[in-house]
This record gives sequence, C-alpha cells and structure tokens, in this order.
Amino acid sequence: MNVLDIKNLKILFRTGEGFVRAVEGVDIHVGEGERVAIVGESGCGKSVTSLACMRLLQSPPAYYTADTFDFVSRDGTRHNLLTKSENEMLTLRAREMAMIFQDPSTFLNPVMTIGEQLDEVFIYHKNMKPKEARVHTIEMMKKVGIPDPEMRANQYPHELSGGLKQRILIAMATSLSPRLLIADEPTTALDVTIQAQILRLIGERCEKEKMSLLMITHDLGVVREMADRVYVMYCGKIVEEGTVDEILSHPKHPYTKALIDTVPDMNTKTERFVQIPHNVPHPMNKPKGCYFSNRCAYCTELCTQKQPPLYDRGDGRKVRCYYKTEELWEK
Repeated sequence: MNVLDIKNLKILFRTGEGFVRAVEGVDIHVGEGERVAIVGESGCGKSVTSLACMRLLQSPPAYYTADTFDFVSRDGTRHNLLTKSENEMLTLRAREMAMIFQDPSTFLNPVMTIGEQLDEVFIYHKNMKPKEARVHTIEMMKKVGIPDPEMRANQYPHELSGGLKQRILIAMATSLSPRLLIADEPTTALDVTIQAQILRLIGERCEKEKMSLLMITHDLGVVREMADRVYVMYCGKIVEEGTVDEILSHPKHPYTKALIDTVPDMNTKTERFVQIPHNVPHPMNKPKGCYFSNRCAYCTELCTQKQPPLYDRGDGRKVRCYYKTEELWEK
C-alpha cells in the first residue's frame, strides 16, 4: 500500500513577469515503511514538491493541480490533499505527516523556549495540560539524544548549537509518530560528523515508529545511506527512477551520470574534478526539447527539438531520455 500517491503534479508560481513552471507533471509514490529520496541540484523543484505534499505553499502566488494527490493515514483513510481545508490539514500535520525543515534557525521561534515549543505539539494535538505536556517533552528530548533535557527545555534557540536545534526539529516532527516523515535537506548546515549523527537518528526514529520517509537532498552520500528508492529531478521533471543500488551503480540518464561523476572517488588519484557545465536553467527560460540538452555531452538534434517522455523500461526503471540502450555508457 502506498502512503503517498501523487500523479501528474504541476506547480505554478504567478510573478510580475508571468507564470513560473516549478514542477511539471511529476509522479511520486511512497510505500508503507519505504524510504524514498528525491535528488537533484538546487532549483530543480525538490523542496517545492515537498512543501506541496504538506500543503504549505501559499496560494496565491502558488497554484498546483494533480490527477491524484492522496495520502493514506494509519487507520486506512484516504485523503485527497488538494480538497482539504486548512483546518483539516492542521489535523493531519504532526499526527499523520510531519516535516523536518532545512534550517532549524528559521523554523524555531526565537522568543519561545525550546520546551514551550515542544509542549505545544502535545497541548494542541493531544489536549494535554501544560505539566503533562512537559513530561512528554522531556521524554522526547531524551529519545533524540539531547543531553540534560530539563535544562535545555528552558533555553532559547539561540543558545543551542545547530546539531541540537536539528534534534529539536526531529523531536517535534516524530513526537506523535506520524505515518509519513518528510525531511528537506536536514543536514545542509551541519558539519560532517553531526550530519552522520542526524541521519542515523532519523533512520532510527523511522524504524522504531514504522514511519515512511521522503528525503529531499542533493547529496548522493545521503541517498546511498538513507534511501531504498530514488527519484532524480531536473527542471521540475522526474528524469530517472529506480532503486538506490540501480541508480548509483548503473545510471541511465546523462544527468544522473553527471551527478555521480562530480563526486570524487577517494580511492583514485584525481587530477581534475568533474563539473557539469553551465547552470540549471531559469524556470522561465527552460530550453526547448529536453531541459538538460544545453548541458548534456550526448545531446542530439532530436533532444533540442522534442521533450523526451519518461520511458518505462519494464524492470522498475524509468528514464526520460532518448537513449534506451547501453550504448551511451559504453562510450
């Protein structure tokens, strides 16, 4: 059973210069207990997609449509997220679906103590009294590995390190054991050692609470460690889909291969690092035909004229590229 089922999701932003097509016809599904990653460069539409899943995009200026945009709660109820009111979404958020945001410094309220902010989760969603909520707050802080939680609960966000603030966000997101956890670049602002601790913590919380995970990242190391299945996203479109082993070991799309090639091999002497030429196109000035054509070393005339469909290879792999054989990777 799929916990999240999205088909043909389109997201537009209305600006003074016209409409920006941020996401174009994306299909995504997350199975029960599955860990799924959406990977791509900045500006590819990953975070916008995750915010849409939580209905956190303000409309206007954002407008989104989908043929299917369903979430299935733990009791088996199927919810059409497009038709839910804001009050209905408030009920679903935290209880059934939750999100760990990219920058904890901007998410946490600077004028409320850490304890007060965690207390609100239990007071609002569980109708607990403040004293009872504080007991659960301290317990959650212990579960996510925060030392001396009684003292930390009385501190303000600016008094905590980046790693501790990220642990607070994880505590908030997982305190009610939601069925779906969305993590949007949860380790971006952290050093390597703390990144490993945070990823391990997210994995442990998902396993203990039997949560499905949708991870948004540009880091292929995170993908390898955290994901069962991967969507590669470029310019608002899914360009490749498959299991993490298939994607990282045998990429079928030139963009996926380019992303992997940019990561240096620590066991091989490298004289020159690989870099993908140019930048991700502006969403209002996307190339005609394949959106990756102006950066692709294997571009043909057909690629510049017509957008390739997402080919289903029949083995669980999907690729948005005119190359459907192994010839490309034998060159």
